[in-house]
Formats: sequence, structure tokens, C-alpha cells
Amino acid sequence: MAQPRCTRCRQPLVPIFPGQREHPLCSPTDTGWIPRQPSEQAELPAGPGAVPPHSLAVALELARAGWHILPLSPAKRPLANCPACATSPGHAAEACPCLPAGRWCHGVRAATTDPARLAAWWHIEPCTGAAAGPSGLVLIDIDAHADPLPADLATGLLPGIDLAAEPLPRAAWDDPARYRYGRDSMRLLATIRGGPSPWPASRAHRPVTAATPSGGRHLWYRAPAPGLRQALADPAGRFGLAWHVDVKAGWSYGVAPGAITRAGPYRLLSGDPARPGHMPGWLAAEVTRACQPPPPAATPATPQPAATAPGRGAAYLTAVIDRGAARLASMRDGRKRALAALAYQAGGLLDWSALDPAQVTGRLTAAGTGSGLRPADARRIVTRARTNGLAEPLNPPPAPARPRRTA
Repeated sequence: MAQPRCTRCRQPLVPIFPGQREHPLCSPTDTGWIPRQPSEQAELPAGPGAVPPHSLAVALELARAGWHILPLSPAKRPLANCPACATSPGHAAEACPCLPAGRWCHGVRAATTDPARLAAWWHIEPCTGAAAGPSGLVLIDIDAHADPLPADLATGLLPGIDLAAEPLPRAAWDDPARYRYGRDSMRLLATIRGGPSPWPASRAHRPVTAATPSGGRHLWYRAPAPGLRQALADPAGRFGLAWHVDVKAGWSYGVAPGAITRAGPYRLLSGDPARPGHMPGWLAAEVTRACQPPPPAATPATPQPAATAPGRGAAYLTAVIDRGAARLASMRDGRKRALAALAYQAGGLLDWSALDPAQVTGRLTAAGTGSGLRPADARRIVTRARTNGLAEPLNPPPAPARPRRTA
């Protein structure tokens, strides 16, 4: 059987749930909509004894402490939308009628502290998740996987920090044998930023710490600043807080301390969920730096139309890209998906427009970077989507009718 392709980006798709026809990044998840067949929606079955008592007890205890809780699937993902909204992806969470009615919908944006709503949402195999931003928290997720190190230790161990330029002996960091897990890169960050330890013992700075099934650590702190976004570690060391260290903030989530998953328990080791500690100053500064949203999007410069293609096709495609760039510059979520859709449309019109392909790629990439995307991400998205669009040309729009002259 031929491998299915994403209906949006046309790349090969390996479905992770029945009926999936789009990649997650191609789906309109900026509104929280998660496509899935209605019959597959996980819900709380009626009747006594239907809910495993431990999982719901963990959810309710954390909710009483102010943590915003959501149920996750056994694969640690937000559940699909409720059947009433599974076929209506266009509406935003704020206007969705499901949440006020007590029905599950919209992923992490549905996280709540309401015990009645949590009990109504629970299902047969719940995995308790906690929403970082709504709870006023930041999760530092320290991995314990033995993955390859970045090629350049000086810039890859602590993205955004050039260790070769720091007042630190080279021998203190330039030894690959020193780094096996994320804890090692966190200790290095503490060393160069003046902290004696990544996790001070004082009560004021004590996070809620959980041991993960893989041997890592989850450290839940109070958020050091508003408006932060998650920062996932890049194996190549190009961005993030530190090698093998993810930071979950804003509209992101983590498995709650005390939860039990198929992989094992997230065992609470220390800290008080009712009073998570504040990050030490040096760590708060670094997390804020790594998790800041992109700077306000600058209006992309508009290159002059190609002199070799002054016709209607060139003017039309130029207008399409300009309108798309303006829309991207105003977006906060869903920019990667919007850029892919714009590049796919541009690829479908490229032959008809007679514009220079390099010029079109440059304009699309500028639209992506102007919206706050990383240049490497923008180039990758544009190249892939434009190539897919070029393989499936679009029908040119009809020429506008000329007004009839009256006598």
C-alpha cells in the first residue's frame, strides 16, 4: 500500500491516530484543534470505579494547589477534540462552546483547576498533564539519554553562549567525556553564570522535582517573567537553554509530578506543589533569554518586481506573496503552517508567473524571518513547500473583465 501524504504539505505521512491526514505542524493547532475521528475520542466512561483513583487524585491535588491540569493520552499527548468540534477546526478556543458546557476540547488551552470539570473529562487510561503558562510555572526538563554531542562544544553545549569567549579555562568545558546527560550541561551553565548549583537547596529556590522514567529530572519553578515560550533543545546546539535540556513555558505542558504513565511513574522527589520555588537570579535570566518570544516582526522589505517578468502572472504572484507576508507579520501562532501554505501556493503559480525561482524563494524566506521564524526554519519550510507546489501547478486566476465603454 502506498504511503499516505499530508494533504497540506504533500510530504509522506506516518499516521499516529486513525483518520490523520495532516502532519501536526501542518494542522491548524494555533487554535488548539487536534484532528481525530470522533469515534476515537477518549472520554470518561459512566459508572462507579471507571476512573483509576490515583490519576484523578493527582490531578485534583495539583489543581487545588493552583496547577492547571489537562488529561493526556497514554502517549503523553493532549486528547483529540470532542466529537462536536472534530469537524470544525476554524473556531478559536475562546469562542468554543464545548468548554463552558464541560466538554473536552482545544488541547492545552483547556487546562483547568475546576475539580468538577477534571472529573468529567477523565478517561480509562489517563496520564495527568500540567499546563505551564496558565499555572504560572516553567518546567526545566533535563534528559538522561546518551545522544551524540553537538559538533562544536564551544557554541553547542549552551546555545547563545560562546564558551571560548567566556572567562573559563578551556579545559573546564572542552572535554566530550564530561557530558553524558543534561545535568552536565546544566552544571556548566551554573558554573559560568555564577551559581554554585543548578538547583540551590534553599527553600525559596526549591523547585518541585520529579524523577522521570528514563532517569531524567523535571524541575517545576515559578515563571520568572510573563509571556515566555517553550525552548526545546536542538541536538545540533543551535538554540535552546542547554544541550539535552528542554524548557516548557507558555502554551506548553509536561507530565505532572506524581503521574503514572505506561513508561513508569514521574516520582515526586522534593518540593511543595503548593509553593514551587523561584529560580535563582542567574537561572531566571538565562531561561528568560532562551524563552523570549521572537522580536516584533518587521515589515519585510518589498523587492522590485523582476524586470524580465512584467506580465499579469508576475504581478499576481507578487501580490499574493506581499499579502501573505503582511499576514505572517501579524501572527503569533501558526506561522510555520501559514508560511508553508503560502510557499506551496507560490510554487503552484511559479511557472505561470514567469518570475525567477530564486527571487520567489528569497521573498518567501524574508516573509518567514520577518514574522520571527529562525532563518534556517524559514528556508527549510519554503524550499520544501515551494517544491511540492511546483509539482502540482495551480490554475491561473481568470483575467479581470474589462469595463465596457459607453457611448
